[in-house]
Amino acid sequence: MTVCTDLTSLIGVTCYPLSDDGSVAMLDTSFKFADGDDAPVFVEKTAGQVRFFDDGGVLLHFAGRGVRIESLRNVRFIQNLSAAYGVKLNDDGELELWANERDAPAAFANYVSTLVALTAWERDQQGVASDLTLLIDEVEMCLRAIDPAWAPVPRPEYVGVSGQRYHLDFDFNGSGVIAITPHKLTVSSAIRKLLDIKSKPDNMGFEALIILDDRADPDGAKSEGRVLDAVGRVWPMTRLEQQAGFKGLTYGVV
Repeated sequence: MTVCTDLTSLIGVTCYPLSDDGSVAMLDTSFKFADGDDAPVFVEKTAGQVRFFDDGGVLLHFAGRGVRIESLRNVRFIQNLSAAYGVKLNDDGELELWANERDAPAAFANYVSTLVALTAWERDQQGVASDLTLLIDEVEMCLRAIDPAWAPVPRPEYVGVSGQRYHLDFDFNGSGVIAITPHKLTVSSAIRKLLDIKSKPDNMGFEALIILDDRADPDGAKSEGRVLDAVGRVWPMTRLEQQAGFKGLTYGVV
């Protein structure tokens, strides 16, 4: 048995038709999320067009992992990661990518790249509260209170010296803002991201404002804050609240 004749079993890809005419199929692949769930790959062929989609599987997966999906803000990370590859989150909650049949190979590559990006994001969040939306909302509220004239620029993009594109949470009067918890994986990810951005010559004037949530673990946040000082200006969340004139917020409770 040669590699070519045995390729399907070697790489773990199997195609299962889902319709009588064979126009819709599911691909069983080796792509998996961090918890072992299969990353969904479905294919539909109609009128010279091919659609790669997830049948809503990605949203269901993250909902099962504790991510709130009640609004677009909650799934913004999915939209941003998929948009980089031309994949859209449609009104039915499906990730999909349409292409002409002749462009199907490139479209499939982009769809798979989206799945890989999402699984990588999930791995980076292992052990971290899966929904950081609330913290980001609180940071935005504080920044608005500090500077009422501020016009939020959400998700500004920066290119690192590696060529990797990154999105921070806001641009606040010229500083890139990133809101994080003191979890070691989150801190390591933030350091790696900010170092890559700062190392690019075109970003010589770049300044980072790191909002570190110290409310649940003040000692841990203080320790991680010393490390983060090397890549940006660190503000504990409690200090941000004081600057904003708030007596204190505890995960959304004033």
